[in-house]
Amino acid sequence: MSECQELLKQLISIPSVNPAYGGPGESAVEAFVRERLEASGIAYETQEVLPGRNNVIARIGALDKPAVLIEAHMDTVGVDGWAIGDSPYEPIEEDGKLYGRGACDTKSSLSVFLILAERLAKRSQSSDYSLVFAATADEESAQLGAYKLAERFEELNIEAALTGEPTRSRLITKHKGACRYTLEATGVAAHGSTPESGENAIYKIARIVEKLERYAELLSNEESLGFIEKGSLNVGKIKGGIGFNIVPDRCSIDIDRRLGVNETVVEAKEALDPIIESEIGVSSSTFLERPALNTGNQNWFPQALRSSAEALGIQSDFGEVAFMTNGVAYASAGVPTVVFGPGDIEQAHKTNEYIEIGEMERSLSILEGFFQ
Repeated sequence: MSECQELLKQLISIPSVNPAYGGPGESAVEAFVRERLEASGIAYETQEVLPGRNNVIARIGALDKPAVLIEAHMDTVGVDGWAIGDSPYEPIEEDGKLYGRGACDTKSSLSVFLILAERLAKRSQSSDYSLVFAATADEESAQLGAYKLAERFEELNIEAALTGEPTRSRLITKHKGACRYTLEATGVAAHGSTPESGENAIYKIARIVEKLERYAELLSNEESLGFIEKGSLNVGKIKGGIGFNIVPDRCSIDIDRRLGVNETVVEAKEALDPIIESEIGVSSSTFLERPALNTGNQNWFPQALRSSAEALGIQSDFGEVAFMTNGVAYASAGVPTVVFGPGDIEQAHKTNEYIEIGEMERSLSILEGFFQ
């Protein structure tokens, strides 16, 4: 069994479901990472993100050298409906695949990056760049760990950033942004036998949902735009009403608005405002607004990573994806940012999540080549 596989199995066995999914958070994985760094003689610091939830940051290399951030998140999504074996925290190796929650997203990246830090710390020769290794909190909810870490970029002298996600070792330079809003309608409760005495909040939301569906169709049918430029909208949750015989005075929906690389969060919200304002008694609140990632393919950082892959005979072209990552926090800090790691996004968040054996070693070899 490879070093990467062994470490990944250890990480899978530690529950770290984000509290947004009803889990305990990342503290146990954080403790494991700290202990591993200590055992390797690597100095580190913790950075509080939320009470009891911290980032772990370690620098390998000279303080006066510019640094490249290599970061992976510690939290996972929930485990409801897990379909492989007796527990999502008991890794299973079968048919060239390693199953377990976080196997793909993204404890495999965390394993690779931690081993990279350990190997670089043992080297006698130095690279042109120092490495800043970071394990972050809260990616699966609001990316608060990444944005907290980005506040330290100037102090840490970070000139480029790589965030770990399952990309099959492809170099992702562009991905869509995400805005998440809750719309709430208020009405007047009444007995179901006299609905005319009340004001039905569900009806208000229903009319808004119809308009949102038409708007979503316009976004998806914009033929002049390419995939990465095209936005999308989804109504993901609705909540309202008490029972058959009561006119509901509350109803809400959650909206997920994905942004094309040329859209801004301001433009996205301004386009929704007329729909929201078309019904009296409907208000909106914002859960998060995250811009798209749009790193230039000709930038030195993705080019250097590609050169490292090609030197190993690995084809690693530049890619574009719809999902959002911690990378937007680092790009917002003004540094070139790439999304990269082992595993396939098609397996992320699934009830049979797995990674193919050998994926991690490929990613690790590319990163080691970069730091030669």
